[in-house]
Amino acid sequence: MITAIRAMFSSTIGKFLALGFVVLVGLAFALGDVTGNSSFGGIGGANVAKVGSEQIGVGELRERARQAYDQARQQQPGLTMAAFVESGALDEVLDQLVEGLAFDQFATDMGFSVSKRLIDGRIADLPAFAGVSGKFDQKVFENFLRQNGLTETQLRRDLRQQLLIEQLAAPIATMPRIAPGMAQPYAALLMEQRRGQATFIPASPFAPTADPGDAALKTFLSQNATKFTVPERRVIQYALFDRSAVPVPAVTDAEVAKVYKDNAAQYAASETRRFAQVIVPDQAAATALAAKVRGGTSLAAAAQAAGLSASTTGDLTQSAYAATSSAAAAKAAFAAKRGDLIGPTQTGLGWTVARVEDVTAKPARSLADATPEIRTELAKNKANEAIVDYYNALQDAVNGGAAVEEVAADRKLQLVETPALLPSGRAPAQPAFAPAPELAPLVAQAFQAAGEGEAHIATLVENEKFAVYAVKSITAAAPPPFAQIRGDLLSEWRFAEGQKVARGKARAIVKAVEGGKSLSEAVAAAGPNIGNVQTIGGRRAELGAGGKPVPPELALLFSMAKGSVKTLEIPANRGWMVIALNDVQRPDPKSIEPQRVAAIAQPLAPAFGNELIEQLSAEAKRRVGVTINKKLVDQLRAELTGTTPVVE
Repeated sequence: MITAIRAMFSSTIGKFLALGFVVLVGLAFALGDVTGNSSFGGIGGANVAKVGSEQIGVGELRERARQAYDQARQQQPGLTMAAFVESGALDEVLDQLVEGLAFDQFATDMGFSVSKRLIDGRIADLPAFAGVSGKFDQKVFENFLRQNGLTETQLRRDLRQQLLIEQLAAPIATMPRIAPGMAQPYAALLMEQRRGQATFIPASPFAPTADPGDAALKTFLSQNATKFTVPERRVIQYALFDRSAVPVPAVTDAEVAKVYKDNAAQYAASETRRFAQVIVPDQAAATALAAKVRGGTSLAAAAQAAGLSASTTGDLTQSAYAATSSAAAAKAAFAAKRGDLIGPTQTGLGWTVARVEDVTAKPARSLADATPEIRTELAKNKANEAIVDYYNALQDAVNGGAAVEEVAADRKLQLVETPALLPSGRAPAQPAFAPAPELAPLVAQAFQAAGEGEAHIATLVENEKFAVYAVKSITAAAPPPFAQIRGDLLSEWRFAEGQKVARGKARAIVKAVEGGKSLSEAVAAAGPNIGNVQTIGGRRAELGAGGKPVPPELALLFSMAKGSVKTLEIPANRGWMVIALNDVQRPDPKSIEPQRVAAIAQPLAPAFGNELIEQLSAEAKRRVGVTINKKLVDQLRAELTGTTPVVE
């Protein structure tokens, strides 16, 4: 969890408070200690880490990694488990587990605690547990726990960790400002200018034209399976239902009459009045002010002359006016006519002089007059109750293990089956297929489901439209048949072979420059099919201006030492670059204008808060003690990436 907080503090504390619980839901408690130290196939029930007095089982790490992968696929539909793990995600998940446990024990030892009531409040506020009405629903809560293999104790444990982090880490990270002296070096760094040279060695001119044969291409495929893998596809069965599918009982005359009777005061004749009034501290002053008004002076002018001010009320009933003054004052006020002056009348605040500004009489409404309004409101309430009851009945059936076919048949809903879909909703086997936009939540939720056959309910339009669905079949991510992609394999193999030659030439150029030649001389000596030497550079503050991505060659240039030369690989086997840094000009920090220093000091504060969080996390782990079983982590990494057989 601390890992996520460190990333959040790169901006503002507000973002931490807004997103911290989202991270918790998405990774920490939504996964929970699902497996503990039990075995789920593959590696047995050993522990991958010991954190203070707590253990992290390999089963727990496996399940959390898989759940994190499912979440990542929502943002990157084509992501495979192998690519996910190879990007460092497994280590990140383990780090979050370790830091969460370490921080819990660290904060507890320091005397911090979290009450049951606070955890209850967080659970009640979480949208994932809201029912059709938008409020916390116990059935939705229990269903969520059941679907995720959680117990309420596990969920509360992870919520406790999150709340402890908020108590201790959030205040530490909120640095409102940093001293100008600390900001000066950073301001100077932003003003730094660099100049260098670059050349590009493309792979295509050096790519072989021959066909290496099936055996070589199959070997190449096995070495680059991730690149050619088609993401997991799922066939979804679903049936839609909305308010139109739900029978709503008719509103009866008896129900209308009961509402009318129960709310008789609402339909009886009523009168509201608006007053201009002045509250005077003593009776003599109030009497004098009233005499001036009766003599022709306006109430506002008379009040101003006495050092007071007049105010105007809203439209009040007699009881409402009595609540702000007194029963006697209200009785007198509602006995007067429009324009009459009332008072002075004693109230709890002093002596009130008031004028009746307006009188609004509302006649009584008969049952016949009120019936259309009452009938409309009752019909709306019944419709809401009907859809809630209908939804809950389907949820009960799903929770009871009913299949989607059974639910659809029982409720006479049309069952639809999709082709094999990617998480994006695209069907590779049927390019023309496009699911309706409203089905996007259904598809996204279906790819989070644990397996095949189990029915679920998805909300398509809040409080209006829903779907009961199940994943009928899952096609695991894998490369297509060899014959189908042979042409693409051949093309990529050629680029890969050309890339090897380009890499050799890039290294030769670097060696020549390090030996004393200029970059232009080294390029000329390397032979044909190499790009011209170009001048590159700029000011550090201009990198990424306007939200534009920083070119890789400039990113490398601004991380190099002056006078050095480095190689840069171009992705997708498209070539190599050689970068040489010739000149670095950085102003004296003390010469930077104060306004520039102030401008950099403000956004730097969150970065310093982030550094404090780093130190806090390190101290928590140091105090409680952390031991990682690296061998077991590597075994799990190999299992998840498919580079070793699963050990039963």
